[in-house]
Order: sequence, then C-alpha cells, then structure tokens
Amino acid sequence: MATLDTHKAVTELQEAGASEPLARATVNVVEEGVARGTENLVTEDALHSALYRSLLTFGLGMLAMNVAIAGTALVIAQWVFS
Repeated sequence: MATLDTHKAVTELQEAGASEPLARATVNVVEEGVARGTENLVTEDALHSALYRSLLTFGLGMLAMNVAIAGTALVIAQWVFS
C-alpha cells in the first residue's frame, strides 16, 4: 500500500510558495486519492482506445453525411438539367 509523508508534502508545497491552507488542502486531496487505491484509475491504453473509437465514429459519420450530400446534389442536378 502506498503511503504519503503528509508533513513533508505540506512543507515542500509551502517552500514552493503555497500558503499553508492550500498546501494542507492539496495534501488532503492527494492522501484521499492514495487511500482509495488505483482501482478507479484509467490506463493510457484505455484512453487511446476510447479516443480511437470516438474518432472512428466521427469519421464514419462525416463520410455518411458527405455521401448523403453528394447523392442529394446528383438528384437535384438531374432534376434541374432534365
């Protein structure tokens, strides 16, 4: 299990310019995250997969829309020039 030296973390944040309340609040948030563990973290591979699926879906939607527009343009052109 991961541990966090809260006193050291607060001191380092204060030395970096954070106020004491901000340093303590930051350490508390990090400590809570450490206590919860890693079961809710997302991997880089999972993010890449989700992004790829989203871009693929968007790209296919754009392709379908362009095909529909081109088809409509052909129908209108045939109607106008016949």
